[in-house]
Amino acid sequence: MATRITTAGRVSLPALASRVPAPARIAALALVLLGIEVVVGASIVEARLGRLLMLVVGLGGLALVFRFPMATLVAFFGLTDFIFHSEFFPSFGVGPISVDGYELALAALLVVAAVRPQRRTWGGTTGAALAVFLALVAVSGIFAVGDGRTELTDVFNWARPLGLLTVFYVVVRLFPEPEQRRTLLTAAAVLAAITGVVALMVALGSGVGDMLKDAGTQIVREEEGVGGIQRVRLPGLSIGYALFWYVVMQVVASRGSRRAGWSGVLAGITLDILVSFNRNMWSGLVLGLALVLLLGGPLVRSRLVAALAVGAAGIALITAVSPAGQDRLIDPVVKRGSTIVNPSEVKREGSYKDRQLETEAAWETAKQNPTLGVGAGAPFGVYFDDRLGQDSYVRIPQLFLHNQYLYLLLIAGIPGLMAFLTFLGIPVFKAFRREPRDLPITSLAVGVVLIMISSAVAIYFTAVDMTMALGLLTGAIVADSHTRAADGRDSGLSG
Repeated sequence: MATRITTAGRVSLPALASRVPAPARIAALALVLLGIEVVVGASIVEARLGRLLMLVVGLGGLALVFRFPMATLVAFFGLTDFIFHSEFFPSFGVGPISVDGYELALAALLVVAAVRPQRRTWGGTTGAALAVFLALVAVSGIFAVGDGRTELTDVFNWARPLGLLTVFYVVVRLFPEPEQRRTLLTAAAVLAAITGVVALMVALGSGVGDMLKDAGTQIVREEEGVGGIQRVRLPGLSIGYALFWYVVMQVVASRGSRRAGWSGVLAGITLDILVSFNRNMWSGLVLGLALVLLLGGPLVRSRLVAALAVGAAGIALITAVSPAGQDRLIDPVVKRGSTIVNPSEVKREGSYKDRQLETEAAWETAKQNPTLGVGAGAPFGVYFDDRLGQDSYVRIPQLFLHNQYLYLLLIAGIPGLMAFLTFLGIPVFKAFRREPRDLPITSLAVGVVLIMISSAVAIYFTAVDMTMALGLLTGAIVADSHTRAADGRDSGLSG
Protein backbone atom coordinates (compact mmCIF):
# COMPACT_ATOMS: atom_id res chain seq x y z
CA MET A 1 0.00 0.00 0.00
CA ALA A 2 1.26 3.47 -0.86
CA THR A 3 2.54 5.50 2.08
CA ARG A 4 1.16 8.98 2.44
CA ILE A 5 3.89 11.62 2.42
CA THR A 6 3.42 14.53 4.82
CA THR A 7 5.64 17.28 6.13
CA ALA A 8 7.15 16.93 9.59
CA GLY A 9 4.87 18.00 12.41
CA ARG A 10 1.78 18.17 10.25
CA VAL A 11 -1.33 16.40 11.53
CA SER A 12 -3.47 14.89 8.78
CA LEU A 13 -7.24 15.33 8.76
CA PRO A 14 -7.95 11.61 9.39
CA ALA A 15 -5.64 11.67 12.42
CA LEU A 16 -7.30 14.82 13.74
CA ALA A 17 -10.77 13.32 13.26
CA SER A 18 -9.77 10.18 15.16
CA ARG A 19 -9.18 12.30 18.28
CA VAL A 20 -12.83 13.37 18.35
CA PRO A 21 -14.97 11.14 20.62
CA ALA A 22 -17.13 8.61 18.78
CA PRO A 23 -20.48 10.04 20.04
CA ALA A 24 -19.51 13.47 18.72
CA ARG A 25 -18.61 12.04 15.33
CA ILE A 26 -21.91 10.17 15.13
CA ALA A 27 -23.86 13.29 16.08
CA ALA A 28 -22.03 15.35 13.46
CA LEU A 29 -22.79 12.76 10.81
CA ALA A 30 -26.46 12.74 11.79
CA LEU A 31 -26.62 16.53 11.50
CA VAL A 32 -25.00 16.41 8.05
CA LEU A 33 -27.49 13.80 6.86
CA LEU A 34 -30.39 15.81 8.30
CA GLY A 35 -29.16 18.91 6.52
CA ILE A 36 -28.95 17.04 3.21
CA GLU A 37 -32.50 15.74 3.64
CA VAL A 38 -33.77 19.25 4.38
CA VAL A 39 -32.07 20.65 1.27
CA VAL A 40 -33.40 17.85 -0.96
CA GLY A 41 -36.92 18.22 0.36
CA ALA A 42 -36.88 22.00 0.08
CA SER A 43 -35.59 21.89 -3.50
CA ILE A 44 -38.44 19.59 -4.49
CA VAL A 45 -41.00 21.99 -3.05
CA GLU A 46 -39.31 25.18 -4.24
CA ALA A 47 -37.62 25.08 -7.67
CA ARG A 48 -35.50 28.11 -6.84
CA LEU A 49 -33.61 26.01 -4.32
CA GLY A 50 -32.42 23.65 -7.06
CA ARG A 51 -29.04 25.38 -7.11
CA LEU A 52 -28.65 24.67 -3.42
CA LEU A 53 -29.29 21.00 -4.13
CA MET A 54 -26.66 21.08 -6.89
CA LEU A 55 -24.24 22.61 -4.40
CA VAL A 56 -24.87 19.78 -1.93
CA VAL A 57 -24.42 17.19 -4.69
CA GLY A 58 -21.23 18.91 -5.80
CA LEU A 59 -19.81 18.91 -2.28
CA GLY A 60 -20.67 15.23 -1.97
CA GLY A 61 -18.92 14.50 -5.23
CA LEU A 62 -15.87 16.47 -4.10
CA ALA A 63 -15.78 14.44 -0.90
CA LEU A 64 -15.74 11.23 -2.97
CA VAL A 65 -12.88 12.57 -5.07
CA PHE A 66 -10.92 13.31 -1.88
CA ARG A 67 -11.55 9.74 -0.76
CA PHE A 68 -10.94 8.01 -4.11
CA PRO A 69 -8.62 10.17 -6.24
CA MET A 70 -7.22 7.28 -8.28
CA ALA A 71 -10.65 5.89 -9.13
CA THR A 72 -11.71 9.40 -10.13
CA LEU A 73 -8.73 9.81 -12.44
CA VAL A 74 -9.39 6.43 -14.07
CA ALA A 75 -13.04 7.45 -14.55
CA PHE A 76 -11.72 10.67 -16.07
CA PHE A 77 -9.75 8.58 -18.58
CA GLY A 78 -13.00 6.84 -19.46
CA LEU A 79 -14.72 10.15 -20.14
CA THR A 80 -11.98 11.49 -22.41
CA ASP A 81 -10.12 8.53 -23.95
CA PHE A 82 -12.44 5.59 -24.36
CA ILE A 83 -15.26 4.65 -26.71
CA PHE A 84 -17.49 7.73 -26.57
CA HIS A 85 -16.37 11.24 -27.36
CA SER A 86 -16.48 13.63 -24.42
CA GLU A 87 -19.28 15.63 -26.09
CA PHE A 88 -21.53 12.58 -25.78
CA PHE A 89 -21.83 12.99 -22.01
CA PRO A 90 -24.10 15.55 -20.29
CA SER A 91 -22.80 19.08 -19.71
CA PHE A 92 -23.75 21.61 -17.07
CA GLY A 93 -24.55 25.25 -17.71
CA VAL A 94 -22.44 27.80 -15.85
CA GLY A 95 -23.55 31.24 -16.96
CA PRO A 96 -23.05 31.66 -20.72
CA ILE A 97 -20.88 28.52 -21.02
CA SER A 98 -21.38 24.80 -20.50
CA VAL A 99 -18.96 22.65 -18.52
CA ASP A 100 -18.55 18.96 -19.29
CA GLY A 101 -18.47 16.21 -16.68
CA TYR A 102 -14.82 15.37 -17.28
CA GLU A 103 -13.91 19.01 -16.67
CA LEU A 104 -15.69 18.92 -13.32
CA ALA A 105 -13.82 15.71 -12.43
CA LEU A 106 -10.49 17.29 -13.36
CA ALA A 107 -11.32 20.44 -11.40
CA ALA A 108 -12.09 18.34 -8.33
CA LEU A 109 -8.82 16.43 -8.71
CA LEU A 110 -6.91 19.70 -8.95
CA VAL A 111 -8.57 20.89 -5.74
CA VAL A 112 -7.43 17.70 -4.01
CA ALA A 113 -3.94 18.10 -5.47
CA ALA A 114 -3.77 21.67 -4.19
CA VAL A 115 -5.03 21.17 -0.63
CA ARG A 116 -4.02 17.56 0.14
CA PRO A 117 -1.01 16.60 -1.99
CA GLN A 118 0.87 13.36 -1.44
CA ARG A 119 4.07 15.04 -2.58
CA ARG A 120 4.57 18.79 -2.28
CA THR A 121 5.76 19.63 -5.76
CA TRP A 122 4.26 21.29 -8.81
CA GLY A 123 6.67 19.56 -11.16
CA GLY A 124 9.65 21.88 -10.96
CA THR A 125 10.67 23.61 -14.19
CA THR A 126 8.32 21.44 -16.21
CA GLY A 127 5.31 22.48 -14.14
CA ALA A 128 6.39 26.11 -14.25
CA ALA A 129 6.65 25.98 -18.05
CA LEU A 130 3.12 24.57 -18.29
CA ALA A 131 1.81 27.31 -15.99
CA VAL A 132 3.50 29.99 -18.10
CA PHE A 133 2.09 28.52 -21.30
CA LEU A 134 -1.48 28.40 -19.99
CA ALA A 135 -1.15 31.93 -18.60
CA LEU A 136 0.03 33.24 -21.96
CA VAL A 137 -2.90 31.55 -23.72
CA ALA A 138 -5.24 33.28 -21.27
CA VAL A 139 -3.55 36.68 -21.68
CA SER A 140 -3.62 36.40 -25.47
CA GLY A 141 -7.32 35.56 -25.30
CA ILE A 142 -8.05 38.52 -23.05
CA PHE A 143 -6.33 40.88 -25.49
CA ALA A 144 -8.26 39.32 -28.37
CA VAL A 145 -11.55 40.00 -26.59
CA GLY A 146 -10.46 43.51 -25.69
CA ASP A 147 -9.56 44.27 -29.32
CA GLY A 148 -12.88 42.90 -30.54
CA ARG A 149 -11.33 40.05 -32.55
CA THR A 150 -13.45 37.41 -30.81
CA GLU A 151 -15.89 36.75 -27.97
CA LEU A 152 -15.00 35.51 -24.50
CA THR A 153 -17.01 32.32 -24.98
CA ASP A 154 -15.04 31.56 -28.17
CA VAL A 155 -11.76 32.04 -26.34
CA PHE A 156 -12.88 29.66 -23.61
CA ASN A 157 -14.23 27.00 -25.96
CA TRP A 158 -11.18 26.92 -28.21
CA ALA A 159 -8.65 27.06 -25.36
CA ARG A 160 -10.38 24.62 -22.99
CA PRO A 161 -8.81 21.41 -24.42
CA LEU A 162 -5.45 22.75 -23.26
CA GLY A 163 -6.75 22.65 -19.69
CA LEU A 164 -6.43 18.87 -19.70
CA LEU A 165 -2.67 19.26 -19.71
CA THR A 166 -3.08 19.98 -15.98
CA VAL A 167 -3.46 16.24 -15.47
CA PHE A 168 0.31 16.64 -15.15
CA TYR A 169 -0.13 18.40 -11.78
CA VAL A 170 -2.58 15.75 -10.58
CA VAL A 171 -0.09 12.96 -11.29
CA VAL A 172 2.99 14.59 -9.75
CA ARG A 173 1.16 15.72 -6.59
CA LEU A 174 -1.26 12.87 -5.88
CA PHE A 175 0.54 9.76 -7.13
CA PRO A 176 4.17 9.83 -5.97
CA GLU A 177 4.56 6.05 -5.71
CA PRO A 178 5.61 3.94 -8.73
CA GLU A 179 2.87 1.40 -7.94
CA GLN A 180 0.25 4.13 -8.23
CA ARG A 181 1.54 5.30 -11.59
CA ARG A 182 1.73 1.72 -12.87
CA THR A 183 -1.93 1.30 -11.94
CA LEU A 184 -2.89 4.49 -13.80
CA LEU A 185 -0.92 3.57 -16.92
CA THR A 186 -2.26 0.02 -16.90
CA ALA A 187 -5.84 1.26 -16.58
CA ALA A 188 -5.34 3.68 -19.48
CA ALA A 189 -3.79 0.92 -21.62
CA VAL A 190 -6.65 -1.48 -20.90
CA LEU A 191 -9.19 1.17 -21.89
CA ALA A 192 -7.27 1.68 -25.13
CA ALA A 193 -7.26 -2.08 -25.81
CA ILE A 194 -11.01 -2.35 -25.26
CA THR A 195 -11.43 0.58 -27.62
CA GLY A 196 -9.51 -1.38 -30.25
CA VAL A 197 -11.86 -4.35 -30.01
CA VAL A 198 -14.89 -2.08 -30.37
CA ALA A 199 -13.25 -0.22 -33.27
CA LEU A 200 -12.66 -3.51 -35.10
CA MET A 201 -16.31 -4.47 -34.64
CA VAL A 202 -17.40 -1.12 -36.07
CA ALA A 203 -14.93 -1.34 -38.95
CA LEU A 204 -16.41 -4.70 -39.94
CA GLY A 205 -19.95 -3.29 -39.99
CA SER A 206 -21.23 -3.92 -36.46
CA GLY A 207 -24.46 -2.13 -35.55
CA VAL A 208 -22.76 -0.41 -32.60
CA GLY A 209 -21.22 1.94 -35.14
CA ASP A 210 -24.55 3.76 -35.65
CA MET A 211 -24.71 4.63 -31.97
CA LEU A 212 -21.11 5.80 -31.93
CA LYS A 213 -21.71 8.03 -34.95
CA ASP A 214 -24.32 9.86 -32.91
CA ALA A 215 -21.61 10.43 -30.29
CA GLY A 216 -19.45 12.36 -32.75
CA THR A 217 -17.05 9.53 -33.55
CA GLN A 218 -15.27 9.62 -36.88
CA ILE A 219 -16.43 6.57 -38.85
CA VAL A 220 -15.82 6.85 -42.59
CA ARG A 221 -16.08 4.21 -45.28
CA GLU A 222 -12.77 3.89 -47.08
CA GLU A 223 -13.08 4.57 -50.81
CA GLU A 224 -10.20 2.23 -51.51
CA GLY A 225 -11.30 -0.36 -48.98
CA VAL A 226 -12.55 -3.86 -49.74
CA GLY A 227 -14.81 -6.14 -47.77
CA GLY A 228 -16.81 -3.22 -46.36
CA ILE A 229 -14.08 -2.14 -43.92
CA GLN A 230 -14.45 1.34 -42.46
CA ARG A 231 -12.05 3.88 -41.00
CA VAL A 232 -12.83 4.17 -37.30
CA ARG A 233 -11.25 6.65 -34.91
CA LEU A 234 -12.57 6.42 -31.37
CA PRO A 235 -11.21 8.68 -28.59
CA GLY A 236 -9.25 5.80 -27.03
CA LEU A 237 -7.08 5.72 -30.14
CA SER A 238 -5.10 8.65 -28.74
CA ILE A 239 -4.03 7.04 -25.48
CA GLY A 240 -3.34 3.80 -27.34
CA TYR A 241 -0.96 5.61 -29.67
CA ALA A 242 0.70 7.35 -26.72
CA LEU A 243 1.16 4.13 -24.72
CA PHE A 244 1.90 1.73 -27.58
CA TRP A 245 5.61 1.36 -26.85
CA TYR A 246 5.00 1.35 -23.09
CA VAL A 247 2.80 -1.72 -23.58
CA VAL A 248 5.45 -3.30 -25.84
CA MET A 249 8.02 -2.85 -23.07
CA GLN A 250 5.68 -4.48 -20.57
CA VAL A 251 5.30 -7.47 -22.90
CA VAL A 252 9.09 -7.74 -23.17
CA ALA A 253 9.63 -7.45 -19.40
CA SER A 254 6.77 -9.72 -18.24
CA ARG A 255 6.55 -13.46 -17.84
CA GLY A 256 3.82 -16.10 -17.84
CA SER A 257 0.25 -14.92 -17.39
CA ARG A 258 1.32 -11.27 -17.11
CA ARG A 259 2.93 -11.47 -20.54
CA ALA A 260 -0.22 -13.02 -21.95
CA GLY A 261 -2.31 -10.23 -20.45
CA TRP A 262 -0.05 -7.49 -21.78
CA SER A 263 0.05 -9.21 -25.18
CA GLY A 264 -3.75 -9.06 -25.29
CA VAL A 265 -3.62 -5.35 -24.46
CA LEU A 266 -1.05 -4.81 -27.22
CA ALA A 267 -3.23 -6.68 -29.71
CA GLY A 268 -6.22 -4.47 -28.91
CA ILE A 269 -4.22 -1.26 -29.27
CA THR A 270 -2.66 -2.47 -32.53
CA LEU A 271 -6.09 -3.26 -33.98
CA ASP A 272 -7.29 0.21 -33.03
CA ILE A 273 -4.39 1.89 -34.81
CA LEU A 274 -4.78 -0.33 -37.88
CA VAL A 275 -8.51 0.31 -38.43
CA SER A 276 -8.01 4.03 -37.86
CA PHE A 277 -6.21 4.17 -41.23
CA ASN A 278 -4.22 7.02 -39.68
CA ARG A 279 -1.03 7.28 -41.70
CA ASN A 280 0.43 9.80 -39.25
CA MET A 281 0.22 7.20 -36.49
CA TRP A 282 1.51 4.42 -38.70
CA SER A 283 4.53 6.53 -39.60
CA GLY A 284 4.96 7.46 -35.94
CA LEU A 285 5.11 3.84 -34.85
CA VAL A 286 7.84 3.17 -37.40
CA LEU A 287 9.85 6.08 -35.96
CA GLY A 288 9.09 4.82 -32.47
CA LEU A 289 10.47 1.41 -33.40
CA ALA A 290 13.71 3.05 -34.51
CA LEU A 291 13.95 4.94 -31.20
CA VAL A 292 13.25 1.86 -29.10
CA LEU A 293 15.82 -0.19 -31.02
CA LEU A 294 18.34 2.61 -30.51
CA LEU A 295 17.66 3.10 -26.80
CA GLY A 296 16.87 -0.49 -25.81
CA GLY A 297 19.40 -3.12 -24.87
CA PRO A 298 20.34 -6.31 -26.72
CA LEU A 299 17.47 -8.27 -25.15
CA VAL A 300 14.88 -5.73 -26.32
CA ARG A 301 16.36 -5.58 -29.80
CA SER A 302 16.43 -9.37 -30.22
CA ARG A 303 12.86 -9.83 -29.03
CA LEU A 304 11.51 -7.00 -31.16
CA VAL A 305 13.26 -8.30 -34.24
CA ALA A 306 11.86 -11.78 -33.54
CA ALA A 307 8.36 -10.36 -33.07
CA LEU A 308 8.61 -8.45 -36.34
CA ALA A 309 9.73 -11.58 -38.13
CA VAL A 310 6.77 -13.54 -36.75
CA GLY A 311 4.39 -10.76 -37.74
CA ALA A 312 5.77 -10.57 -41.27
CA ALA A 313 5.51 -14.35 -41.61
CA GLY A 314 1.89 -14.24 -40.45
CA ILE A 315 0.99 -11.58 -43.00
CA ALA A 316 2.72 -13.56 -45.74
CA LEU A 317 0.82 -16.69 -44.72
CA ILE A 318 -2.55 -14.92 -44.81
CA THR A 319 -1.73 -13.52 -48.21
CA ALA A 320 -0.63 -16.89 -49.55
CA VAL A 321 -3.67 -18.90 -48.40
CA SER A 322 -6.26 -16.35 -49.57
CA PRO A 323 -7.91 -17.48 -52.84
CA ALA A 324 -6.93 -15.51 -55.92
CA GLY A 325 -9.21 -12.58 -56.63
CA GLN A 326 -10.88 -12.71 -53.20
CA ASP A 327 -11.06 -9.54 -51.12
CA ARG A 328 -8.90 -9.66 -48.00
CA LEU A 329 -9.32 -7.46 -44.93
CA ILE A 330 -5.61 -6.72 -44.96
CA ASP A 331 -5.70 -5.24 -48.47
CA PRO A 332 -7.02 -1.75 -47.55
CA VAL A 333 -4.41 -1.51 -44.81
CA VAL A 334 -1.63 -2.43 -47.22
CA LYS A 335 -2.91 -0.06 -49.88
CA ARG A 336 -3.15 2.93 -47.54
CA GLY A 337 0.13 2.08 -45.86
CA SER A 338 1.92 2.02 -49.20
CA THR A 339 1.37 5.77 -49.53
CA ILE A 340 3.71 6.31 -46.55
CA VAL A 341 6.68 5.28 -48.70
CA ASN A 342 5.33 7.18 -51.70
CA PRO A 343 5.20 10.89 -50.73
CA SER A 344 4.29 11.99 -54.25
CA GLU A 345 0.99 10.12 -53.97
CA VAL A 346 0.17 11.88 -50.70
CA LYS A 347 0.89 15.29 -52.24
CA ARG A 348 -1.72 14.64 -54.92
CA GLU A 349 -4.46 14.26 -52.31
CA GLY A 350 -6.84 17.16 -51.69
CA SER A 351 -6.25 17.14 -47.93
CA TYR A 352 -2.53 17.76 -48.42
CA LYS A 353 -3.18 20.75 -50.66
CA ASP A 354 -5.78 22.19 -48.27
CA ARG A 355 -3.38 21.97 -45.34
CA GLN A 356 -0.63 23.58 -47.36
CA LEU A 357 -2.89 26.53 -48.20
CA GLU A 358 -4.11 26.98 -44.62
CA THR A 359 -0.53 26.88 -43.33
CA GLU A 360 0.60 29.58 -45.77
CA ALA A 361 -2.28 31.91 -44.84
CA ALA A 362 -1.85 31.36 -41.08
CA TRP A 363 1.90 31.91 -41.26
CA GLU A 364 1.37 35.41 -42.65
CA THR A 365 -0.83 36.26 -39.68
CA ALA A 366 1.63 34.72 -37.21
CA LYS A 367 4.48 36.85 -38.56
CA GLN A 368 2.43 39.97 -37.87
CA ASN A 369 1.64 38.94 -34.27
CA PRO A 370 4.79 37.30 -32.87
CA THR A 371 4.50 38.36 -29.23
CA LEU A 372 1.09 37.07 -28.12
CA GLY A 373 -0.49 35.85 -31.35
CA VAL A 374 -4.11 36.62 -32.15
CA GLY A 375 -5.70 34.58 -29.36
CA ALA A 376 -7.66 31.33 -29.24
CA GLY A 377 -10.99 31.56 -31.05
CA ALA A 378 -9.90 34.54 -33.17
CA PRO A 379 -9.73 34.39 -37.00
CA PHE A 380 -6.26 34.18 -38.54
CA GLY A 381 -6.93 34.44 -42.25
CA VAL A 382 -8.08 30.89 -43.06
CA TYR A 383 -11.66 30.32 -44.27
CA PHE A 384 -13.86 27.53 -45.58
CA ASP A 385 -17.21 27.48 -47.39
CA ASP A 386 -20.17 26.11 -45.46
CA ARG A 387 -23.04 24.97 -47.64
CA LEU A 388 -26.43 26.56 -46.88
CA GLY A 389 -28.46 25.27 -49.81
CA GLN A 390 -28.09 23.56 -53.14
CA ASP A 391 -26.14 26.41 -54.69
CA SER A 392 -25.49 28.77 -51.77
CA TYR A 393 -22.50 28.93 -49.45
CA VAL A 394 -21.29 31.14 -46.63
CA ARG A 395 -17.64 31.86 -45.89
CA ILE A 396 -16.70 30.99 -42.31
CA PRO A 397 -13.37 31.56 -40.54
CA GLN A 398 -11.50 28.37 -39.73
CA LEU A 399 -10.41 28.57 -36.09
CA PHE A 400 -8.27 25.42 -35.98
CA LEU A 401 -5.06 24.50 -37.75
CA HIS A 402 -3.54 21.12 -38.55
CA ASN A 403 0.01 22.40 -38.01
CA GLN A 404 -0.21 22.57 -34.24
CA TYR A 405 3.11 24.35 -33.75
CA LEU A 406 1.91 27.20 -35.93
CA TYR A 407 -1.44 27.13 -34.15
CA LEU A 408 0.21 27.53 -30.73
CA LEU A 409 2.20 30.40 -32.17
CA LEU A 410 -1.09 32.00 -33.19
CA ILE A 411 -2.80 31.61 -29.81
CA ALA A 412 0.15 32.29 -27.47
CA GLY A 413 2.94 33.91 -29.49
CA ILE A 414 6.59 32.93 -29.52
CA PRO A 415 6.90 32.94 -25.69
CA GLY A 416 3.91 30.62 -25.37
CA LEU A 417 5.25 28.19 -27.97
CA MET A 418 8.65 28.15 -26.24
CA ALA A 419 7.03 27.47 -22.86
CA PHE A 420 5.02 24.60 -24.31
CA LEU A 421 8.06 23.03 -25.94
CA THR A 422 9.90 23.34 -22.61
CA PHE A 423 7.01 21.57 -20.88
CA LEU A 424 7.30 18.61 -23.26
CA GLY A 425 11.05 18.72 -23.81
CA ILE A 426 12.24 18.45 -20.19
CA PRO A 427 10.42 15.15 -19.45
CA VAL A 428 11.73 13.66 -22.69
CA PHE A 429 15.26 14.73 -21.77
CA LYS A 430 14.87 13.32 -18.25
CA ALA A 431 13.63 9.96 -19.54
CA PHE A 432 16.31 9.57 -22.20
CA ARG A 433 19.09 10.55 -19.78
CA ARG A 434 17.75 8.49 -16.88
CA GLU A 435 20.36 6.41 -14.99
CA PRO A 436 19.81 3.55 -14.56
CA ARG A 437 17.72 3.33 -17.69
CA ASP A 438 14.17 2.11 -17.24
CA LEU A 439 12.68 1.15 -20.60
CA PRO A 440 9.03 1.66 -19.63
CA ILE A 441 9.93 5.22 -18.55
CA THR A 442 11.85 5.69 -21.79
CA SER A 443 8.86 4.39 -23.75
CA LEU A 444 6.65 7.09 -22.22
CA ALA A 445 9.05 9.69 -23.59
CA VAL A 446 8.93 7.94 -26.97
CA GLY A 447 5.14 8.39 -26.82
CA VAL A 448 5.57 12.11 -26.20
CA VAL A 449 8.02 12.38 -29.11
CA LEU A 450 5.63 10.58 -31.46
CA ILE A 451 2.80 12.95 -30.56
CA MET A 452 5.13 15.91 -31.09
CA ILE A 453 6.13 14.66 -34.54
CA SER A 454 2.56 13.91 -35.61
CA SER A 455 1.39 17.33 -34.40
CA ALA A 456 3.09 19.01 -37.32
CA VAL A 457 0.24 17.75 -39.53
CA ALA A 458 -2.51 16.63 -37.13
CA ILE A 459 -4.59 18.24 -34.37
CA TYR A 460 -2.96 16.59 -31.37
CA PHE A 461 -1.84 19.42 -29.07
CA THR A 462 -5.35 20.87 -28.79
CA ALA A 463 -7.62 17.81 -28.79
CA VAL A 464 -9.13 16.65 -25.49
CA ASP A 465 -8.05 13.02 -25.86
CA MET A 466 -4.45 13.89 -26.76
CA THR A 467 -3.90 16.67 -24.21
CA MET A 468 -4.98 14.25 -21.49
CA ALA A 469 -2.46 11.72 -22.78
CA LEU A 470 0.34 14.31 -22.78
CA GLY A 471 -0.48 15.33 -19.22
CA LEU A 472 -0.38 11.70 -18.07
CA LEU A 473 2.88 10.83 -19.82
CA THR A 474 4.80 13.94 -18.77
CA GLY A 475 3.45 13.67 -15.23
CA ALA A 476 4.56 10.04 -14.88
CA ILE A 477 8.07 10.83 -16.14
CA VAL A 478 8.58 13.85 -13.87
CA ALA A 479 7.06 12.07 -10.86
CA ASP A 480 9.55 9.24 -11.44
CA SER A 481 12.48 11.67 -11.36
CA HIS A 482 11.17 13.32 -8.20
CA THR A 483 10.74 9.96 -6.47
CA ARG A 484 14.32 8.99 -7.21
CA ALA A 485 15.62 12.39 -6.11
CA ALA A 486 13.61 12.43 -2.86
CA ASP A 487 13.95 8.81 -1.78
CA GLY A 488 17.23 7.83 -3.40
CA ARG A 489 15.74 4.65 -4.85
CA ASP A 490 14.83 3.25 -8.23
CA SER A 491 11.20 3.98 -9.08
CA GLY A 492 10.73 2.58 -12.54
CA LEU A 493 7.50 1.31 -14.03
CA SER A 494 8.62 -2.18 -14.95
CA GLY A 495 6.61 -5.11 -13.68
